[in-house]
Amino acid sequence: MARILIVDDDESDRIVLSTILERAGHETFVAEDGEEALSQCRGKAFEVVITDLQMPRMHGLELITVLRDLSPRPAIIAILGTGSDQLDMAQALGATVTLSKPVKPKELLSAVTEAVAGQA
Repeated sequence: MARILIVDDDESDRIVLSTILERAGHETFVAEDGEEALSQCRGKAFEVVITDLQMPRMHGLELITVLRDLSPRPAIIAILGTGSDQLDMAQALGATVTLSKPVKPKELLSAVTEAVAGQA
């Protein structure tokens, strides 16, 4: 199973995503914002990073830009509550998959499977 970093400023969203993924056998880590996520990426390699786009301190689009230059590069799943334009931009910047909130468990697990398969 995959090692996944969940980046979202909303604690309840982090808990829900983490619970879904852990029940499916994935190892999850959480960060409240992009800066905390980058700090964690310096110490651990993640196969997948799931990031919200609307966050304080570092917007998710900025985080995606930095993540795409990491080695090894994690697959990136971008999530957003409203506005497909930002999801399109996230994909153009390097997100492997984009999802709208609220994220359905089956969609999330399918997105992770797709992201991990794209890394192989």
